[in-house]
Amino acid sequence: MKALFLFLLLLTPGLADGIPSDSKRILHLHQELSASEFFQREDVKKPIDFSDIDQALLSAAVFHETNRRRAEHDLPALKYLPKLREAALIQARDLRERQVIGHRGSEPDIRTLGDRFEKVGLRPRFRAENVATVFGVRYEAGTKLFTREENGERIFSKKPDGPAIEPHSYRSFAKNLLDAWMDSPGHRKNILHSSPTHLATASLHRPSEKQPDRFYCAQEFYTPLP
Repeated sequence: MKALFLFLLLLTPGLADGIPSDSKRILHLHQELSASEFFQREDVKKPIDFSDIDQALLSAAVFHETNRRRAEHDLPALKYLPKLREAALIQARDLRERQVIGHRGSEPDIRTLGDRFEKVGLRPRFRAENVATVFGVRYEAGTKLFTREENGERIFSKKPDGPAIEPHSYRSFAKNLLDAWMDSPGHRKNILHSSPTHLATASLHRPSEKQPDRFYCAQEFYTPLP
């Protein structure tokens, strides 16, 4: 099992970060590129700089990796929807603030997935959600972890006095997250479900001094009412 905690929700009928979900760049990264075209970009291969995270690129990496997994099972690619990313950001921010994983929000107007969709103006015929928390570095939970201070900075390594554990690239972050979700039957069911037509994601960073930095992630699936 990868270094993350997972939760899923499937419901059928019935800190300032991120960027504006309707910005030209995020629309380009999600809507105008296929998964194969997106993953050929050089910036996708770069390590994530936790002090300057490209939220548009990170969101698109998880988005396209999800569609890549669907393509492996002869399922159509899901489309991006700005309002759906708003719902993902609401949930990811709430989880990060409380440092928990689940589908129940902390405030009455975002308590359920239905509440969050209503808040952003979505009327679903189908809705589903996956959430997780994952490390931002190439570390698997359960393996040995060593810490030390160097020049006032906390260093995490796999061996005593070893090199710092490398951060994920945008590409490897998305692959690691999708590997874990696909290893979980319920999350896999959401990813490979035939009903949704749209997808959006959010992965928000939370620094930590006691362990490698984490990201709190939300993945939203949606089909509108006719």
